Amino acid sequence: MQKVQGSYREMFERVYTENYLRLYYYALHIVNDEEAAKDILNDVFVALWKNIETFKENNFNAYLMTSVRNRAVDFLRHHVLQHQYTEEYLYSAEQFYADYSDEKDKLVEEMMSQLSPPTDQILEMCYLKRMKYAEVAEALDISPNTVKKHIVKALKTLRERYKGKREYPI
Repeated sequence: MQKVQGSYREMFERVYTENYLRLYYYALHIVNDEEAAKDILNDVFVALWKNIETFKENNFNAYLMTSVRNRAVDFLRHHVLQHQYTEEYLYSAEQFYADYSDEKDKLVEEMMSQLSPPTDQILEMCYLKRMKYAEVAEALDISPNTVKKHIVKALKTLRERYKGKREYPI
C-alpha cells in the first residue's frame, strides 16, 4: 500500500503543478475575486486528493475544469444571494428607522407644543440643538440660572403629561 500511496502522491503533485495556474485564472475569470479563486482551487484539489484513487490519469483535466466551474458558480450564487439579503436587510432597517424617526419627530413636536414660550424655545435649544445653558442664556439675553429654571419647568410639565406612558419616557 505504501508504494501505491507514493505513486498517488507523485501523480497528485504533477497534476497540481501542471494545472494550478491555468485553473486559478479560469476561476478568477469567473468570480473576479483573487481570494475566492484561491479558495475554490483549494477545495477542488482537496476533493481530488480525497478521491484520487477513483480517477484514471486521463480524466483529471475534465474533472478539474468541471469542478472549478461548478464551485465558481456556487460561489457566485452564494455571493448574489448574500448581496440580495444584505440589500433587503438594509432596506428594511432603513424603512424601520425612517418610520421610527417620523414617529419620534411627531412625538417631539407634540411634546414641545405642550410647553409655553419661552420654555419651549429654551428646551429646544438645550436638548435638540445641544447648546449649553450659558450659550442659550447669551443668545436669549437671560441668566444661565433662568435657563436652568425653564428646563426644570419643561421636564416637570412633560413628565406629568406623559407619566405612565412607556413609549414617551422622560
